[in-house]
Amino acid sequence: MKIEFITAVVALIVSITGILINALQIDIQRRKLKDDRGQWEREFQNKQSEWERAVERGITQVIFQEASIKLYEARLREYASVWPLLKITARYEWQRLGGGQLAEDSHQNAIEAVQKMADNLTNIAYDSLGLLMSEESRTHLTGLRRCCGAFKKNKMTFEELAGQAHWFKHSLRADLHIPNKSIENEEFKKYTEIINEILQSDRN
Repeated sequence: MKIEFITAVVALIVSITGILINALQIDIQRRKLKDDRGQWEREFQNKQSEWERAVERGITQVIFQEASIKLYEARLREYASVWPLLKITARYEWQRLGGGQLAEDSHQNAIEAVQKMADNLTNIAYDSLGLLMSEESRTHLTGLRRCCGAFKKNKMTFEELAGQAHWFKHSLRADLHIPNKSIENEEFKKYTEIINEILQSDRN
């Protein structure tokens, strides 16, 4: 076999091998570019989703802040009308009305004042003002309303009635984020249990 033929065959094999290697490299690069592009698209989609969620959180936060400001302004405006209704639970005012420890010891003016406060509290609970209150304030309002009934039946003293009014006022101030003196949980729990026992006996 002539050397020229062998050389030609070798050259052809080398050329074909080179072509195959080049084709393989091109395919590898194409696959790598495809994978890189897929990864880039996934990263872009993730970034886009994060951005959309951030925008949604931002919008939600703005709406919440705006609503909180409006609620605070409404409470600040409306709560002012509640405060004077609780005036009779101040000792000096109660004494001025001729109030005693129990209804049977109290002047008619004091009894009527308690009834008026109870009626006003009922109106508040089912008015727009009641809707503005926190759940805790509504609970204290309802408790004070029931305490008025218990007092008129001589099943609760004025001190206990005034105590319930104190917790209601405390809760209203908390709704307005006005700092209050720190109160021990056990003391509050003990007081609540006493009031509940009195009200429970009133139902029986």
